[in-house]
Amino acid sequence: MKASIFCGLSLDGFIARSDGNLDFLDALDPPELNGEPTDGGFGEFLASVDALVMGRNTFDKVMDLITQPDIDWPYGDLPVVVLTSRPLTVPDELQDVVEATDLAPAELLDVLASRFVEHVYIDGGLTAQSFLRDGLIDEIILTTVPVLIGDGLRLFGELRADVKVELLDNTVFSNGFVQSHYRVRAD
Repeated sequence: MKASIFCGLSLDGFIARSDGNLDFLDALDPPELNGEPTDGGFGEFLASVDALVMGRNTFDKVMDLITQPDIDWPYGDLPVVVLTSRPLTVPDELQDVVEATDLAPAELLDVLASRFVEHVYIDGGLTAQSFLRDGLIDEIILTTVPVLIGDGLRLFGELRADVKVELLDNTVFSNGFVQSHYRVRAD
């Protein structure tokens, strides 16, 4: 199974403001590549995954966002597993795609593998940190937004050992976003 992180972050390394606000991600003009509007490859990436694992805070943020006009559930019918130790209320319209669990990362990947999941998207700072700490991430795609926000929530945290990565590709978008695609090295 392949586990990937796909995340936007500020130039100073924050994935959200301290209160969870993501407004800085949309502060600049939408990205273009070769003069064409783009979603930064997110749609293509999302189409390549079989399931999404996100933390409770990320799920709650997504639920807040979809209460706004003109914002729909962004993951379609992709199975979503929310890591949480607290009871989770899932809206009726998402009951078929969202489930909650408190399994450890390796145990969860084993369960997903038994469901024939081959590529899983790991989303949320604490969730990504736990999968990285356990050596379960294969790929990291980071889109750096050219803004300094000074404080906030970090994608990366404490690790048991260094995690070596190999840069596979860098893409620079017209609005100054820079997307770096890394493979986590096994050595």
